[in-house]
Amino acid sequence: MKVSRKTLARAGAALLLAGVTLAPAAAQSPAVASATGTVALTPPAAPGGAAHALAQQLGLPEQQVAQRLAAEGGLSKTARAFRDSQGARAAGVWLDVMDGEVHANVLDDEGERAARAAGIIPQRAAYTTAELREVHERLDAAAEKKLTPGDSSWSLDSRTNRVVLDVPAGTDAEAMLRTAGITDADRAKVSVTTHQGTAYARTGLVGGDGLRDENNTGTCSAGIMIKQAGVTYLVTAGHCWLGQSNPAVRRDDSWPDNQGNTRIGHIADRQFPASDYALIAMDNPRGWTPGGSAVKTSNGYNVYNDYIRSADNQIVDGGTICASGVASGWRCGTFVDGISTYTTTIGNETYTSTRQVKVAGMQSDYGDSGGAALYGTSAVGTVTGGSTPGSAPRPYTYIQPLSTVARDLGAISTVDWHQ
Repeated sequence: MKVSRKTLARAGAALLLAGVTLAPAAAQSPAVASATGTVALTPPAAPGGAAHALAQQLGLPEQQVAQRLAAEGGLSKTARAFRDSQGARAAGVWLDVMDGEVHANVLDDEGERAARAAGIIPQRAAYTTAELREVHERLDAAAEKKLTPGDSSWSLDSRTNRVVLDVPAGTDAEAMLRTAGITDADRAKVSVTTHQGTAYARTGLVGGDGLRDENNTGTCSAGIMIKQAGVTYLVTAGHCWLGQSNPAVRRDDSWPDNQGNTRIGHIADRQFPASDYALIAMDNPRGWTPGGSAVKTSNGYNVYNDYIRSADNQIVDGGTICASGVASGWRCGTFVDGISTYTTTIGNETYTSTRQVKVAGMQSDYGDSGGAALYGTSAVGTVTGGSTPGSAPRPYTYIQPLSTVARDLGAISTVDWHQ
């Protein structure tokens, strides 16, 4: 499939440290050379840059936000324990981090008493998580048969106890649901929203830097650095490299590594559309210091030291996820669902990507695809798509989980630039 420069520029984006000059790290004091000089690169205490970004987004004092984020781990533990205790009757839990609260859906008086005993605020719900997942799976099956429109998405929303289906304005959502096999009895489990414009995948060495192919046909962002079987890869978005066979990849600002090379490596593997990631085999991974586990934020750098094996199990609805991209910079939002699905139209083809992580309240744009997404000090994955800027009441971004890469490759590890 041939993809023009214009199509790629609108179709994909990998999150990289855009326009930042990287200098070799000293043995005891790694540093980054920027336009304003050399600044020390020291790993911030978790959650680091998230507090700064959220304080700006919410208009709250940064110290207050930092204190709330520091307590998020304890809230998540409480929420997961209650969810697990409910077994087949689990109906969803979520956090309100800024208010320091855990909420849970319950089906009856017994569930309500159990929630209150655990210090959790209960909310009566009609459906279990398993019942809503069944509806989600029917929509996935319809998408595989190309029976759903492009630029649509669906995910489970614990707070409303519904599967939220988001479609372009003017779509006959009821006809779509019938085609997907959603019966009248199950229709109440679905909430339909609409958007103007398109929900799209984006094209755009630390997470957040800009990337270009050897033909200079589009921009994406750099994501997470991993190692597998002794080879170092930079994970970015797969849709960024449509129609290209193992192209060379360079930094978009032409900054060289410590040997004077602007080439980062080449695309060794690309998965799209069921998954949406590409692996850049690094020519000289140690030449891009301080690469590896550093991600650019709005006030410095965050460092990740692990990755999330299962977002759906390890992150509770309402948990704070942040991402870095060459177009939008460092932004944060809240985890909604770890097995979301969306469709995107590129040229005349409609593609479906499944098991994506959905983050609400996080805006991203063309060029951000592939950028690094973090949960505290753990890597979640790389940006793949989301709502069109300004087209939705609350923006959302989709992330390809790193767990998919691990599933496909076998054992992986994140790269630590200190070593």
